[in-house]
Amino acid sequence: MWLEPKLIGEDEGGRLGIMPGWWALASDGTPFSGPYPTEEAAIVSIGKRDFSQPTGRPGEAGPPPEE
Repeated sequence: MWLEPKLIGEDEGGRLGIMPGWWALASDGTPFSGPYPTEEAAIVSIGKRDFSQPTGRPGEAGPPPEE
């Protein structure tokens, strides 16, 4: 899966039902993990891709790693 960092603002975050901040987005534009405080933090987390990644949605765990 291909991911890229993107800054999601208040308006877009409200529309998507996620918190604003830096997010790792899937190639189709779907928020995959976040929010992160900086673009650098998002890039590092994209590289790590483990269970500790936040989803930005209350009550949801991070995504499983790829095998």
